[in-house]
Amino acid sequence: MKGKTEENVLVKPYVIPSRTWRHYLPGPILFLHLFAFILSLNTAGLYVPQYISKTLFPQRPLPSSTGSICTVNDTVASPDTETIQKEAAVFNVYVALASGIPAVVTSLFLGAFSDRFGRVFLFLTPTIGQLISKTILLFCIYYRIDINFILIGSAIEGLTGGFLAILMASFSYFADITENNKERSTAIAFLEIAVGVGLVVGRFSTGYIINATDYVWPHVTACSIYTAITVIILFLLPETRAPSKTLEPLARLSCLHYVKTIFSFYVSKSTDRWKYNVCILIFFTTGVTTVGKSGVDLLYQISQPFCWDSVKVGWYGALAGLFQNVICMGMIKVLHLCFNDEGVSILGSISGIAGFILTAFATTDVMLYIAAIVGGGAILTLPMVRAMMSRITSPEKQGALFGGISSIETACSIVGNLIFNPIYSHTVTIFRGSVYLVMAGNVLVSLILLLVLTVLSRSKPTTYKLNGLVEVEQD
Repeated sequence: MKGKTEENVLVKPYVIPSRTWRHYLPGPILFLHLFAFILSLNTAGLYVPQYISKTLFPQRPLPSSTGSICTVNDTVASPDTETIQKEAAVFNVYVALASGIPAVVTSLFLGAFSDRFGRVFLFLTPTIGQLISKTILLFCIYYRIDINFILIGSAIEGLTGGFLAILMASFSYFADITENNKERSTAIAFLEIAVGVGLVVGRFSTGYIINATDYVWPHVTACSIYTAITVIILFLLPETRAPSKTLEPLARLSCLHYVKTIFSFYVSKSTDRWKYNVCILIFFTTGVTTVGKSGVDLLYQISQPFCWDSVKVGWYGALAGLFQNVICMGMIKVLHLCFNDEGVSILGSISGIAGFILTAFATTDVMLYIAAIVGGGAILTLPMVRAMMSRITSPEKQGALFGGISSIETACSIVGNLIFNPIYSHTVTIFRGSVYLVMAGNVLVSLILLLVLTVLSRSKPTTYKLNGLVEVEQD
């Protein structure tokens, strides 16, 4: 087979390190990270509309409960409420651009650099960025500084890789310590469950912490958690790829070399190039909706006809996250008894389409909860695509692969915010659910691509890389 001899010469066999309990720390780290991040994100998402309301309409009466922007006793959105929603949606775009644009570039290099300098480096950089960002946000809220200063923290967060970089670090880390088969899919699902539990606890806690205190203490908590994560990374997390001590030519240490490594998956003459390209398109079209819609969800829930306060927002987010990120993720092992990764992804896309359509036409709290359950399977597509791409990638390029994927996921956040927030802003006075119909159409594109991938996989044998050798794919 072409390329086999060359790979044997250039690549030393990769030996999976023996595992101890410390090698499973990426799971708790992800949980703590998502808990702190969601705690901060939801608090800021509720604080910004309140800040805009008090700035533009200081005499506007708001409910005593924190979070809702509906005026007391109003069942229909007033012009003031619609203005606040539009301003908040625009600010969400600014935040996405400030953090997302630098994060896209940074993520390209962090993952590939970790293949040479180690995975601990990959965990530490974005964690410190998050700590700085949340500290700035804390000062903005505590001293009631203009919310535009929040953008400074967002930019620092992006320059250090963004919130998805820790997810990328965890995937790369587990790729180092798992066999190149369905064990890796299960390991990735385990990490997604850790993400899900973090989301659930973060969403559930936010409303109660805000109601019991104010908008300040959630960010004090977030800063404390990121400090603890930094300590865990520095003193407990074992390295799985020891930093290279060999001197390499300057060309191989240059940024261009690492960029070339990342893009080589999609432009090389490898027999698996078609699968890389189809998979990354599926990942993008799905990720735009799952990553880029959080700001719209909050605005949708705290205005008419729902008028949820922070506690109701927290309960909904927690229960939806519990079903989507924990229960559905936990079912992957069971689904693998009947379906391969492509089949699980197809089921997820069908679920997502149905869920978004129901959300678009929801008029009561119960309808929103039903939509969350029906659409819960949409979350399955992303980990399955990650697993499919990881299985056809050699061990020494896992960091580069997940670095590129993280960069795409960050781009999904930017594109999602750029698409969905303006759509919501311009259609809120016509049909508030329009934006969710657009999301359903987006997932439909993912479904079509998945069907294409399934057909092509049957006609073109797929290979995976193990210890530098090209092998036939095994389940």
